[in-house]
Amino acid sequence: MGCRAAVSRRDVLRVGSLSWLGLGLSEVLRGQARGSGSGLGSASSATGTARPIRGVILAFCPGGPSQLETFDPKPEAPREVRGEFDSIATAIPGVRFGEYLPRLAKAVDRMTLIRSMRTTSPVHELAVHRLLGGVDEVPPGTGVAASRKDQPHLGAVLAATRTAPEGLPHAVILPTNLTFEGAVFPGQNAGFLGPRFDPWHILGDPTAPGFGPEALELPEGLSIGRLDRRRSLLEAVDAARAELDRRAESAPMDDFRRRAIAIITSRTCRDAFDLDREDPRVRDRYGRTLMGQGLLLGRRLVEAGVPLVQVNLGESNVWDTHEKNFERHRDILCPPFDLAVSALAEDLDARGLSDEILVIVTGEFGRTPRVGQPIKGGAGAKPDGRDHWPSVFSALAFGAGVGRGRVLGASDRLASFPTTASYSPADLGASILQAFGIDPTIELHDPLGRPLPINRGRPIPWS
Repeated sequence: MGCRAAVSRRDVLRVGSLSWLGLGLSEVLRGQARGSGSGLGSASSATGTARPIRGVILAFCPGGPSQLETFDPKPEAPREVRGEFDSIATAIPGVRFGEYLPRLAKAVDRMTLIRSMRTTSPVHELAVHRLLGGVDEVPPGTGVAASRKDQPHLGAVLAATRTAPEGLPHAVILPTNLTFEGAVFPGQNAGFLGPRFDPWHILGDPTAPGFGPEALELPEGLSIGRLDRRRSLLEAVDAARAELDRRAESAPMDDFRRRAIAIITSRTCRDAFDLDREDPRVRDRYGRTLMGQGLLLGRRLVEAGVPLVQVNLGESNVWDTHEKNFERHRDILCPPFDLAVSALAEDLDARGLSDEILVIVTGEFGRTPRVGQPIKGGAGAKPDGRDHWPSVFSALAFGAGVGRGRVLGASDRLASFPTTASYSPADLGASILQAFGIDPTIELHDPLGRPLPINRGRPIPWS
């Protein structure tokens, strides 16, 4: 089964099926409250963490990058394993990367490299569900399409255990939504916690003209300036009631409408989305691509106060290289990825944010050790492609709480299995929760009041 990242150009800041941002958001917020219980169970947030971090950027590579072409090349392996690329030295002695990641090779001494990640499914939808939910096995009755039985996205767990940031969402997923043939992948919403805790999905092209605060403008006749000049937001809304009622078919004003308008009129929120406020040289350093501008926007949102931002790093049908594996890594995937991720690492250091923001770079699994090797449960591979491979893959971490210039784990000589302790999506989830000062062993209640565990992993020792 393939994996696509659906992008609607300039269809920015959608939550569910928003048609008009202000009223649509309030309707969603009202529906969220109706559609869920409190979500809160025995949610202890005391882990002994002295200083919880400001936020997390999950730089997610949908489709599963090849470990052999990126972070775990095997230059001594047979050609049918090592592939067509050379390897290059990195800033960590003895560690080599694929030749098309030269900037990351120089920047990896700011990071921890993990070469023994593993998961339990070779199916995109199921592996994504595990990775984004921070679990190794998903709840019974879930499948390849999103439902309210699913494990909640880690951002939804934050929403259920922390006070909402003023004028900002708890979690944002941008700039794509993971779908296949019209079905949305599980793991991207709040699952069994209910829609009240769903992350925001911001779908659009941050490189396009008009992406930014213009997308947050209210309709003509109800401008941000007018709202700001009034003594209170509610008075301003009441003064424009005719327009609001026309747009919302006379829907009653309530707390959810106030919250919606408070969010869309938040100066902090609007400024965070305004990429034109960045120095053009910084934007160029990240790259004027979905990957580059997506990561830059992720940094701006976390810096503004959004606790978790997932940036989907996919160009032209993502990292699912069943055919043209080498051509796609060389020409489409590695160059913007190398530029954007290395820029983020340097930018956090330059802005003094490396002790406050945690960045994790990963896919849902790796690719087959042998070129052209199909596997049971995979999706096949052409002679120049690699199939899905859950048994081992690589990840990067840097920023808050992460050691510099470290390598955790190793794979065998064919990059097929770990030869050391391995780390799973549950361990990754436990690491994120712990970084926020949230006990990974908490239980949360579903809408029926049943206590359900959130995580059974162990934090990755990358500090």
